[in-house]
Amino acid sequence: MSATKQDTQEKPLGKRLALIGVAIVILIIAHFLPVPEGLTYEGKMAIAIMVAGIVLWVTEPVPMAISGLALMCLMPGFGIFPYNGTPGVWANFISNVIFFILASFGITSALLKTKIPTKIVFALMHLTKGNAKTTVLAFMLATAVVSAFVSNLPCTALFAGIAMSSIIDLEKQNGDAKHAANLGKALMIGIAYASIMGGMITPAGSALNIMTLNMLAANAGFTISFLDWIIICAPIAIIVLIVSWLSVSLIFKTDRISEATMMAIEKNGASIGKLDGFDKKVLVILLAMIAAWIASNWTGWDATAIAVAGLAVFFLPGIDVLNWKEYIASVQWSIVLLIGCVQSIAGGIKEQGAASWLFGATVGKLAVSAFAVVAATAVALPLMRLIIPVGPALIAISLIPLAAMGPSMGVSAAVFAVIIAFNANSTFLLGVDSNNMMTFKYNQWKMADFFKAGIIPTIAMVALHATILAPLVSMLGY
Repeated sequence: MSATKQDTQEKPLGKRLALIGVAIVILIIAHFLPVPEGLTYEGKMAIAIMVAGIVLWVTEPVPMAISGLALMCLMPGFGIFPYNGTPGVWANFISNVIFFILASFGITSALLKTKIPTKIVFALMHLTKGNAKTTVLAFMLATAVVSAFVSNLPCTALFAGIAMSSIIDLEKQNGDAKHAANLGKALMIGIAYASIMGGMITPAGSALNIMTLNMLAANAGFTISFLDWIIICAPIAIIVLIVSWLSVSLIFKTDRISEATMMAIEKNGASIGKLDGFDKKVLVILLAMIAAWIASNWTGWDATAIAVAGLAVFFLPGIDVLNWKEYIASVQWSIVLLIGCVQSIAGGIKEQGAASWLFGATVGKLAVSAFAVVAATAVALPLMRLIIPVGPALIAISLIPLAAMGPSMGVSAAVFAVIIAFNANSTFLLGVDSNNMMTFKYNQWKMADFFKAGIIPTIAMVALHATILAPLVSMLGY
């Protein structure tokens, strides 16, 4: 989430202390402000803790996970939650989301050790025959396919690295400088967009999808099955993916890749060789997990248990896909801890009735009809994402009130969950989002380029959420 940012301890001490002071001032002001009608003191302070958290997570005077833990531990002091009990600070921290995330890092690490992603790229590249536009599409399709089953950040990093070394650097040497620059922009921005949409195709594509489903279950009393998620989200993700490709192709004009570059690409592709025994082991295990996830629609198997079981198989004697050192190195503990903290704080917001009040004071005022509130949410969430660039916080602050409102408006909470998950995973407009920064570090595009290319995909996503999403959810009986 913040891997590309300057290390927090390298920031000036005065600035770090001032930012912490801002968060403290928010809590002090909230404490002395009159309690709004319909809200309790505890509910008011639960919202204040989340707002203070957003300030700290965006500015990072200390690591996000540390500020999250500190804020979480303040809740008993304001009467929001006890430390122990159900609900309680520690009980709300732990959920199936934490275990799914821990498993997903291992799955990602195993897949990235294989030749599978690179083979997908070069197989598609062989079909493009030097057409730059279809080359960009090939990379975006490959990124989306892999991102459907692994975390977005490492997926984006992987394909951005392949694009840089196998095409962009070669085209700079062999082709026209302006064409190479536009190709670099289209590829790098396209890969970032594709990772977002690919991660939405399955629940396993992002830890934030699982967090959304967990909070949906906690606040609406039901969840969306693995297969149903694919049926609902895949059409929207695929359409937005194609629109994203059209957008980068339209804005960054490209022609044909030079013959010298294409010859080098073919040579590199041939040098990879066939899938070996290691690659096939990972592929078989991953396919078995996907089959079990889809079958869970009928078997009732738990998606998190399937992920954990798959992770365990990677370590079995004779399989030995991962060792413990590799696995520990793959786990991004900041993400694990932050999501747990946000879950705990969000639980406090729900417990104190602040979620319902928050909705009544904001989106609820637009709830004149089911279509109006879905359309308003579809438009508001991409704008909120610019203000709240931390995915877990966006889920917590928006899903609870919207899920509470759904039944009274005749709109399934599943509709809001999907809209929130799409926007929580990343944004088409904000280049400084951590997923997008994985491509920015190659210096191929500027922030204005990213924003410009993201306008059309954002409009497409909003339109699809406002129109076809509710019918898709209704068709499946939610």
